[in-house]
Amino acid sequence: MTETSVEHPEPAFDPHLKEEHAKYFTFFNVAMAMILITAVEIVIIYIPVHTVIVFSSLMVLSLVKFLAVIWWFMHLRWDRALCTILFMIGLFIATGTVTALMFLFEQDPSGSPL
Repeated sequence: MTETSVEHPEPAFDPHLKEEHAKYFTFFNVAMAMILITAVEIVIIYIPVHTVIVFSSLMVLSLVKFLAVIWWFMHLRWDRALCTILFMIGLFIATGTVTALMFLFEQDPSGSPL
């Protein structure tokens, strides 16, 4: 008997499809990293350390997650720079507004407005 080998060529993929596949694989990796960060945040809450350390570490981890969401899942990474700049301007205005409102409606520890 003679052996005949049939070669099956690899399907020719469009380079654009490979790029899209890599992009969605990146989304999966970012989602897994965010799940890991969330698990670390939950563990940090129950560690018996000073409150300032807990809040500081939670703020940093939350900032990392926020930046990951706006960079990858909101597609700012692939948008034009103008879109990113406009988003950041809106973010700074919103942050300033919330900060001003917090100081405006600040209450005395006794519960009465200042």
